[in-house]
Amino acid sequence: MEWWADTAVMVGMFLLRLGVPFAVTLAIAWALKRLNARWQREAELRLASLSQAIAAQCRYAGQTNPVCWVARRQAEGALAAECRSCTQFMLRKVA
Repeated sequence: MEWWADTAVMVGMFLLRLGVPFAVTLAIAWALKRLNARWQREAELRLASLSQAIAAQCRYAGQTNPVCWVARRQAEGALAAECRSCTQFMLRKVA
């Protein structure tokens, strides 16, 4: 019957050797996934606030035909740098 205890110890050590690193890896992956989700939310909020600030200063904001950035490009001859970070430009990018 001593072999039963020896076998149990061997199986336990095997599980410990594989289980602990696996659990640590899962915990790190879960933490990084949560951190990434938080960073994504922060980036979306920053982009939204930046777009609102740009739209508040743009005299072409709110135009739909042609879209504001197209009207500004036609009026000024070139696309302004602020338009590239506006949500209207990102939604309707044209090649």
